[in-house]
Amino acid sequence: MKYNLNLFGYTIDCDVTFPDGKMHIEVAEEDQISLRAYLLRVLVKYGREPGPRDRLESLIQDAIEIEKGMSGHLSEPKLKLPYEFQPDIKEKLIEAAELQEMSATQLLIRLIERKHQSVFGKEG
Repeated sequence: MKYNLNLFGYTIDCDVTFPDGKMHIEVAEEDQISLRAYLLRVLVKYGREPGPRDRLESLIQDAIEIEKGMSGHLSEPKLKLPYEFQPDIKEKLIEAAELQEMSATQLLIRLIERKHQSVFGKEG
């Protein structure tokens, strides 16, 4: 079954299955790469110094440890885009974001990160 998983303020698509009665979550490689890039960027905001060679598992463990200490959730760094969209483009962006249950800014960041990865490679 398809499911949107929100990890530390970042939404990724995943497939949830139950082989042999045990829950299994599968996340596409490109979403794992995007999550890893997000955590590398966000953990610094919370006092960690992750390195480019850190594994996704250790980044997630660090994020969970930080969340437990905060009694809250990590969140996407807020930013205001320095430009305006044409009204019809803005409406399409908002509609697409609502369908994916995320903010328009989060959707733009996700699209930009994916395009960046496709142009510059997976180690962005």
